[in-house]
This record gives sequence, structure tokens and C-alpha cells, in this order.
Amino acid sequence: MNQDIPPNFACNCGRGFQQESVFTRHQKSCIKGKKCLFSALSKAKDLLGSAKRARTRLHDQGSSSHPISADAGPTYPALDLQVSRNDSDTPRVDIITTPSATEEIAASAPLGASGQEDLPLAQRRTRRNDIQLPKRYRQFEDILPQPLPSVPTNRINQSSNSPPPHRTQSLEPLPPFHTPRNVFGLLHQFSSPNPPSHDPEEAITLEDISRGAIAGSVRERPLFSKVIPEDGVVDAASPYYPYPNRSSLELGNWYWNGGVQKSQHSFNDLIKGVRTTPWGKINSTLGQNDYEDRTEEWEDEDAGWQKTQVSIQVPISRTNEQAGVQTYSRVDLYHRSLTGVIKEKLANTGDNELFHYEPYELLWHPNHLQREVKIQGELYQSPAFMDAHQKLQESPRELDCDLPRAVVSLMFWSDATHLTSFGNAKLWPLYLYFGNESKYRRCKPSCHLGNHVAYIQKLPDSFKDFACAHTGGKGVGQSCTTHCQRELFQAQWGVLLDDEFLEAYAHGIVIMCCDGIKRRFYPRIFTYSADYPEKVLIATIRQLGGCPCPRCLIPKNRLHNLGMPRDVQQRTTLLCSGEDRDRLVTTARKIIYDKNYAIDSTAVENILKPCSWVPTCNVLSNRLSPHDFNVFEALVVDLLHEVELGAWRSLLIHLLRIIRSVNKDLSTIRRFTANTSELSNMAARNFEDLLQCAIPVFDGLLPDNNHNRIIQDLLFTLAHWHGLAKLRMHSDLTLDILDVTTADLGHLFRRFKDRVCASYDAKELDREVRARSRCHTREAARRSQANNGKKTAGQAEKVTLTADKPLHRIVSFNLQTYKFHALGDYVSCIRHFGTSDSYSTEPGELEHHTGKGRYLRTDQKSFVRQLTQIERCQARIRRIKSRIRQAESGDVPDVTANDPSVHHHIGQSEKIHDDIGSYLRAREGDPAMKHYFIRLQDHLLRRIQLAQSGLEAEGDIRNVLFKRNRIYHHNIARINYTTYDTRRDQDVINPKTWHCNIMVLSDHDGEPRMHYRYAKVLVIHHVNVVYIGGPYHTTHRLEFLFVRWYEEVPADSGVIMLDHLRFPPLNNEDSCGLLDPADVLRATHLIPCFSKGMRHEDGKGLSRTAGDKGDWREYYVNRFVDRDMLMRFHYGLGVGHIYSHNVTPDLKRPVIHKDASDGLDIDGNDLEHGESDVEDNEGSEDSDYDYTGVEEEDLFDQEKNGSTESVVGELENMFIEHEFDYEP
Repeated sequence: MNQDIPPNFACNCGRGFQQESVFTRHQKSCIKGKKCLFSALSKAKDLLGSAKRARTRLHDQGSSSHPISADAGPTYPALDLQVSRNDSDTPRVDIITTPSATEEIAASAPLGASGQEDLPLAQRRTRRNDIQLPKRYRQFEDILPQPLPSVPTNRINQSSNSPPPHRTQSLEPLPPFHTPRNVFGLLHQFSSPNPPSHDPEEAITLEDISRGAIAGSVRERPLFSKVIPEDGVVDAASPYYPYPNRSSLELGNWYWNGGVQKSQHSFNDLIKGVRTTPWGKINSTLGQNDYEDRTEEWEDEDAGWQKTQVSIQVPISRTNEQAGVQTYSRVDLYHRSLTGVIKEKLANTGDNELFHYEPYELLWHPNHLQREVKIQGELYQSPAFMDAHQKLQESPRELDCDLPRAVVSLMFWSDATHLTSFGNAKLWPLYLYFGNESKYRRCKPSCHLGNHVAYIQKLPDSFKDFACAHTGGKGVGQSCTTHCQRELFQAQWGVLLDDEFLEAYAHGIVIMCCDGIKRRFYPRIFTYSADYPEKVLIATIRQLGGCPCPRCLIPKNRLHNLGMPRDVQQRTTLLCSGEDRDRLVTTARKIIYDKNYAIDSTAVENILKPCSWVPTCNVLSNRLSPHDFNVFEALVVDLLHEVELGAWRSLLIHLLRIIRSVNKDLSTIRRFTANTSELSNMAARNFEDLLQCAIPVFDGLLPDNNHNRIIQDLLFTLAHWHGLAKLRMHSDLTLDILDVTTADLGHLFRRFKDRVCASYDAKELDREVRARSRCHTREAARRSQANNGKKTAGQAEKVTLTADKPLHRIVSFNLQTYKFHALGDYVSCIRHFGTSDSYSTEPGELEHHTGKGRYLRTDQKSFVRQLTQIERCQARIRRIKSRIRQAESGDVPDVTANDPSVHHHIGQSEKIHDDIGSYLRAREGDPAMKHYFIRLQDHLLRRIQLAQSGLEAEGDIRNVLFKRNRIYHHNIARINYTTYDTRRDQDVINPKTWHCNIMVLSDHDGEPRMHYRYAKVLVIHHVNVVYIGGPYHTTHRLEFLFVRWYEEVPADSGVIMLDHLRFPPLNNEDSCGLLDPADVLRATHLIPCFSKGMRHEDGKGLSRTAGDKGDWREYYVNRFVDRDMLMRFHYGLGVGHIYSHNVTPDLKRPVIHKDASDGLDIDGNDLEHGESDVEDNEGSEDSDYDYTGVEEEDLFDQEKNGSTESVVGELENMFIEHEFDYEP
């Protein structure tokens, strides 16, 4: 066809067609065009929505997801329930039969109106059943979350087709391009004056930003089978290659990606009828890797696995006869090429649509703020990414290359894990994620965005034989073995950072992207997420040495100064420097390798010990530092291990010690889980739950009220800090609050140690004593084995006594730990790299489930090799399925109960119902049901009047008639709400469980704590009513909640504490009420105030409907239950909480209880600990011996020389099995 002929038909995706039939077929399968059309319609709907709602009336059910039209089913005689009063307080219900709804409406309709008197009634009535209440009459407007502002399509096409502008010296720089604000006040600002050539935000739909929303079920094409060639050879050009047909592909996908509870034996039994398919050959082709001597059929499509032998130089000290350097090379590393992984990612059409090629600043400028505020969230919105992108654009271009240049953000995770609950099968995977993709997708294992790039090896058992062979049977010693393990780890990174990757790092990779534009990509390493033992290996520092932090050189005796001004200053001035370290390490290595000194010799220690360095070359720093890479800065914070399993866990254990020392006969303090104090089989999520609920649990447990107040302040501030640190969307305003809270937290920890801990002789818990006994037993066994298996009778007796009669030692609370010190790095890390959930270790822990599932498919012998083959099988099948899915048309998703576009959903079923008269008579005398029917009629009347006229006028409640005289009951109600980070979430309300409390906006405009009201949902109802008070009769399905209101307990203004609630007496007129579900903000979490006790000690209540027999005197409002709830108490700072954008946000922090003995000067500096350089006599990172689930178990004594401590033993404990069941 002639290219000069303009197309007659153009699609939204940019393609043109001459023939209408071809254009029609293309429209059915064009996903991009459908999304563009959906986005345009959504924007048009938002612009016209306010004007349209002003001219319409309420949906028949308020804002239900299932409108019931007026002609839905036959009409029945209605009963008018009139309530009359006698001398008693109990109303009498008179049931009067009324004409049917059809008769009433027909009698009131004007005859001959518009000549429609011969038409059925349903066709004469105007249908306006899907209209919400006008905004000015609703308590709040439920704003659906919207994707971030996208670049107009015409601007994208213009940017991709036009060359970059030529700048001259005389021209002023153009302002950066930015998008319009969306409904939340968010906008994008790019560094370039031109719009991006690729905008992933335009492909985002409401389902993509909703948690728990049911994605549209796409109807697959019917399976079909082609005739398999007799020779079994499948054409490589087939879309199903290496499978012969669609049926075989679906079966193979079911086996490899449909779960791990399948075996080859069960699969062979299943396929007895389809044995003509060469399954063995197909699986072999799918799992083929580069290290196999076979035809590389997948070379151009993906990055296969390679096997490389790794060598290290082992120094034999001069105390041995064979002094010198020996080469050890018996370690095989299975890995993938980093550049190959990058090419595979950018060639994947499924991921390309949501891959950000250009970063941008996310700014927030709502109406209630006077200036724009920076938002921190994704890595591609962070200053780190923006700086890297800007430096790349300002750098000289490659010779004769004018291609667009983009940064590929690499984020590494590594963590050792056990593959089975029992046994010693271990794996040390290295994962690679791309920061150009959204963190909301990276955290979902179902998206398969975690790339396995290497399985790191530790020193094998054969190394001991190698060492003995070169030392006359003595071995190289513990310090040399530790040094060799560090050398092996760095050598394996040297294999990954090969010449090809370094060339790409400096000069980029030219790749044809899926959008048809050729770009030059430059890989950049931004973050490395790991727990403390692996951070030590990466940073090449001593394990718990004199300067234990991998990011700065603050000495151990100053780690407790969290939040002090000098501590903040030292974190910047004492940052680790690669240049200073390289000079010292080079000198030390010459002494070791040239002069044959021992690793822990005095000459070496005098050089390296002051700064806690080790004599190991840092490969990451040496090879990438010329490109401005700082390995110490890349070691980001780890909230999971440092806070939930670190600082909070140690505080929880010491609180249990103190309480046990006060009352040794305590059996149950506050029931939370089964024997919480034992801390057994607890995941990180369990410790997080304990922190969120700890305030009421520890309230009033100590005899001294001042000590109780200190503990309450500390727990509140720690929970507040934890919630702020885990926010998925930060602004400059919330980061300022987090910064101040960090300083308060440091002061409160030190006050707790000085005031509370010093007043009690806290002793070890029983579990700690048993753990210490086991540790001593293992240590004695190791010593016995080291002495050729000889054990004296005295040693055996000592071990037996230790195990049989353990003693409870007195322990103190230790603040001189790295984990406590790390709390001060969160604000700076979030400001630089984005929010902590983007680089948390949680995605890495979740990805462990993938490796454990694949291990079950191996023969459990040479499983590492088999894991690489299984990984390729699964990845290649997913790629084949993705290509086929994109070529097929999808269908619109079905609307279900989880549809995120509606505010709430209550079931349509009418199976459970009661006659209203019988329902009221059965509850006669119940104080909660006092005047129930009158209040119900009044509630329904007001809602109907607002819907029809927009005004709440006086009316006769007798005009509200109940169809069939029934009231319908429901078990649950689902409430959808927009979160603070502009996403959609859902709460389920169940009156029969503890998930029955809700929150609504309050009518008070006073102090911040009065923004909300709280209620307990007693029953969920709906009724079908007919309103006869207007010019014509209307039928409505109205849903409502019967609730019992809480009232707030007055508290001191500005004091840090959770809000207190209580139930008013049931005889109060307003103790119970009726509520429109559309007014519910979301569910809330209330915790009993255990120290106040229960209201009815005898367990007998006054109302069966209210269920008050289990009432407590007071309740706490748990504002820390999740991130969204926390931001609702920072009123005006939640980006997605539009209802709070009408007042200036309150940036004041709660006041800490202080007295004259707190030891603070006028600037808030700690005078007691000022700049203390006194060593803590505890000398250990953590005083717990059985550190459940945490890899950095304290096996080392800090009083010893750090360089002589064995990392080999530490690595063994890094494989401790632990369950991390975070929600995918």
C-alpha cells in the first residue's frame, strides 16, 4: 500500500487503516485504545459530574451497588404501622391495611398525562434509580481514587516524533513540563520541558489501584488442538513453541505455574490420554540454560543461567611451614547475566506498558495548602532517581548517537533461608527488582517481578580439608576462615559485575522498546536490601565491632544518642568513605599477602580496628565508584529486622521481664495470642500487631503511676513512629513530623532506661534461660569436638548442671545497639529514595516462597541446578502466555460485590426477613429499641425528601409505607473507601464479630480529636418502602444500619494518648440510632481499656439487641491499626482524604509528659546522657540468646576482637527458618 495515502480510519492507539473491516477487527483487540477511551470517558465524567448531580435525585438505596427499580417484581398490599402512645412508655403498634402501592400510585397520577394513560405504570414513571445524593446534602463525598495525572496523548506523540530542541547560549532554559492537577491536587513535574515519550500512568485503571478488587475475568478462547507432526518436531515460529498446540500449553502452564503440590508422577498419570505430546522434550527445551552443551534456542529471548567457577586467595600465615598464598577454586556459582536480565525485562511486552522510562516529581497542591508540597512514594519519583537522570542527560553523548537516554534502576535483595522446615537444605538467593516499576506491583508475588539472578554460595565443607592440607593438619584458624568467607562473597559479586555490565554501566545498552522507539539504557544500582549480617558482608566491616553501623563511623558508645543534635550532625560528618577505606585496606592486605602476617595480627589490627574495617576488597565500591556509586549509601534501612524484630522486640521482652519481677505469680496479663510471652512461632507480622495493641495491654500493670505513664508515652510514640515510618506516601509535612517524633522517641527510650529499668531487678524469662542453656550445651559440644572428642568428667558434669539447673540472671536494657541507632536514618533515607516499603526486605522474604515451592519439584540432591531449570520453565511459559493473551481480545469485567467503584455493598438477598410488627413485639421492653419504629420512619422520610426535593422539610411519617410489611436482615456490609495514598480499599462490617465498629464524620468543628464519631453496628437492614407524600408515589429500596453510639471521654488537651470512648447509658435518647451506610467512612478498631474493668461484672446486661453484657467501661480508639487510620488522625495531611482538605492541617505534635528531673535543657538536649562516651557493660548487640526468626542472632561477644569472630558460624544461623506471611 502507498504510504503517502492518508488513512481513512484512525484508532486511539495511533494506528491508521484504509479498510473499515480491518479497522473494526483491530478495535476489538486493541487494549491500548480501550484504555485510552476509558480514561477519556472517566475525565469527562468527572468534569460533568457536579453539574449533573445537581439536577438529579438520590439513588433508590442511597448509593447501593444494586438499584431496585420501581418495576422490579409485582407489588403487594402494604401495611401502615402507626404508633400511638398510652400512659406507659411502651408504644402500641396498630397495623392498618392500606391499598396496594399500585392502586395508590394510580389514584394519585393525573389521568391522560401526556397521553400515556394506556401505558403500564412502570413505563410512565421516570427512571432515576442510579443517582447519588447531591454533594451539598451528604456528610462527605466518596471520591474514587484516580490514576496519577497522565500526559495527553497528543503531547506524547509530539514528543516521540520530534527531535530534542537544540539549545544555544542565548536562549533561556524552558520551564519543566508538568501535568494538570487531578481531583486530589496531585501533579507531575518532569525535569525536561518536553513531555515524556512513554507515560505508563495512562494504562492504570481503577482495578489496578484497588486492593482486593476482582479483576475482570477474561473469557479465554476455547482450547483447540492441532495435529502433531509425526516426527514430533514443532515449528519454532509457532506461538506455542515448544508446545505443539494450545491444549498442551495450557496443561504445561497448569503444571509449572498452577501451584507446587504436583509431581511428575501425578502429571504422568494425568496425561495418559495425550501421550503423543513429547512432554520430556518440551520440559527440557523450556529449562535449557547457557551452561548446558546444547543448542541455545533461547539465546535471543531471555537471559539463561550460567555456571562459573569462583576462586579466592587463601593466606597461610608465616607460623605455618607452607606460608604463602594458596588458590582455592572449588565453588560453582549459578548466576544470570545482569545485562541479559535487563534486556529480557525491556523486551517483555507485558511489563513494558507500566515501565517508567523518565522520572518525575510528584507534587501536591490542594486548596487548603498555600504552596506545593513534594510527595515521596515510588523510587522513580525520588530525588535519587531524579539526580541520576539529570546527570545522565547532562553528560556527553556517545559518539554518533542521538537516541533517547534512560536510567534503569536496579534494586537488589539478598537473604539466606531454609528450604524445608526440617533438614539442612539451604539457599542464598540474590533477587533483582526494577525501580522503574511501581512498588505496588513489586510487592505482589503474583506479578512475578522478582528476578532470581544468582544463588550465592558459602564456603563448602571441603575448605576445611583444603586448609588442613596446607597447614599440616592445624587448619587456618577461625579468623582466616571468616576472612575467606568474606573474600568468597565479594568474589561472587565480581562475577556478576562482569565487563559487559561495566560497559553497559558506562556507555549504556541500545534496545528497541516495545513502543517502537529505540533507546539507550544505563543501568544504575540504587538500593541493596538485606539484614544486618549481610550488610556487614556487603560493606566489608566487622560484625558488631567498634563502629557497627554500615553507613557511618559513629562509635558504639554513642549509639544510644538517638535524636540528639550532635547525633544528627555526626550521621553526616562521619559517613563511611570508600576512599579512606581503600587506602587502609590496601596497606593491610600488603601486610597479609606479601609479608604473610595473620589476619588478626597486631599490625593489621592497628590499621583497621579503629574504624571496624576488614582486610577485604569491596568489589561493588571498587568497580562502580568511578561512576559515583556509594555502596554504603545503597544499604537502605530495614524496618522489618531493625524495628519490628529489633528495637520493638527487645523493648517488649524487657517489659515482660519487669512485669515478671513485680509479680512472679502472674499467669495471664492480657490475652492476645496463645502464650504471647513465650514469643514462639511468631512472625514479624505478629510483632507488628503486638505493637499496635500494646498500649491498653500494659496500662496500669506497674505499681508506680509515674512508671506507667513513662511506659505509655514510650509505647504511644514508638507506635506513632512505626506507623509514620511505614507510610506508603509521604509528604514534606509528614516527614517533618517523623523527624520530630524520632527525637522524642530517643528521649523516651533513654528516660525508660534511667527511670523504669533502674527501679526493677529484671531477670531473664524462662525461654531465655532455656535458650542460654542450649547455647552453652552446644558450645561445650564444640569444644569437646575440637579436643578430638575427649571430654573430661568435670566438663560433662558442668554441662549437665547448666542444662538441669539453669539460673535466672539479672539483665539490663541495652540501647547501645545498631538497631536502635538505625532508627535515626529513616527520615534521610525516605527523603532520598522514597518511602520505606519500596525497599523493605518484605518483598525478598515473600519471594522466598517461590524458591521453597520450586525445591519441592527437585530430587533434593543437586537442587541448585534444578532450581535454575525450573525458573526458566516457568518464566518462558509465562512469556508465551503473555504474547498470546495480548493477541486476544478481552471482555469487560463483571461487577461483583468487590466492585471498587461503589461506596458500599449490602447483599441483594431477601431470604432473611421479619414482619415488622412481630419484630418489634419480640423486642418489647428492650431499652435499645425504644421508639424504634418512629425513628425508622423519620429516618427514611428525611432521606426520601432529600432525594426528591433536595430539602429536609417537615413531613408526615405516615406517608412512608412498608411493602409487604417486612424488614430484611443482612450479615455483612462491605465499605469501600479511598485511602490516604489515593488507592481503594475495603472493610467488611459484621455485627456478630469484633469487626462491628465504624467511624463517621462528626458535626463538631472544634478541636482535632472531635473530627469523628464512632458507633457499634448492631444490625444491618434494608426495607422496601412506598412514599405517598408526593405528587406521585415512588418505590425505594433503602439500606440502613442500626447502631449504638459511643461518646468520647474528656482528656487533657495535647497529651499523647489514644482517644477514649465509652457507651452512654441505654436509657439516653440518643444512645442508639439509625445510619445511612453512605455516611460511613470506614471500619475502626477499638480495644477495651482493661485497667478500667468491665461495666457489668456479673455478665448480665440490660439489652439483648445491644449486647451490653460484655461491655467494658472504656475503650481505646486504635489509630495505629493501619497506615490509613493513622493519617486520618493527621487531619488534612492525607492526600486521598479529600473531606479533610477544608481546614489548615495541624502540624503540632503531642506533648510528652515531662518534669523537672527529666534532664532536658531548654533546647531539648539530653543532659543525663549528653555526649556520654562510657562503655555499656552489657557488651552485646542483643541480650537474647534464642532470637526467634531473626538472622542476626547474637553469637559473638563484643568484648572480643571483631576480626577474630567467625562469619562461618554466623552464616549457619542466617538460615534460621522464619515465617513471613505478609499479604501479597
